[in-house]
Amino acid sequence: MNKKEKKDIKRLVRREMLKRRAALSAEEHICKSEAVVKRLFAVPEVRAAQRLFTFLPFRDEVRIDAFLEACRDEAKNIYIPKTIVADKQMLPYLFVGWDSLVEGPYGIREPDTDRSELWSGEAFDIIIVPGVAFTERGERLGYGGGFYDRFFAQLKGPPPLLIAPCFEVQITTFLPVESHDKKVDIIVTECRTIVCS
Repeated sequence: MNKKEKKDIKRLVRREMLKRRAALSAEEHICKSEAVVKRLFAVPEVRAAQRLFTFLPFRDEVRIDAFLEACRDEAKNIYIPKTIVADKQMLPYLFVGWDSLVEGPYGIREPDTDRSELWSGEAFDIIIVPGVAFTERGERLGYGGGFYDRFFAQLKGPPPLLIAPCFEVQITTFLPVESHDKKVDIIVTECRTIVCS
């Protein structure tokens, strides 16, 4: 399969999986998100982690706001991304509270850089990764911007554990992945916790 064919298949799979996720009712979305958060916070590595980097959900992604709250209650250091669209880069800033967020590109909440502390390069224990679709082997299909792949490539030191919270409808048997695509270690859905690695 050549590069163009892979790109076309990725686009088709992305469209189909986004449609599946969007088809969840508002009530299903809330209930399933709560179940995901409960399972996510129960992962032993999450309980032990002190420094995490996580996305902030938008549109119909799994609502993990309660997960951030639970981490703050346990005095964990949580970093969230500031997106630099022109460079396709993410800069982690310390999460200091909901009132310190502003609306960034694509309508995604992000840190107000005047009120938050920029990450100084310490190793993350865990990165909570968003995605459109996943396989049980840990293969991930993102939104196509490459932000996370670039971010993973710049990390130094021991690799952090990559955990993907998603809905069960986002799990598929096949994804057209490429050699540079990073796999996740654990997937958490409303039904189960899948250890991929």
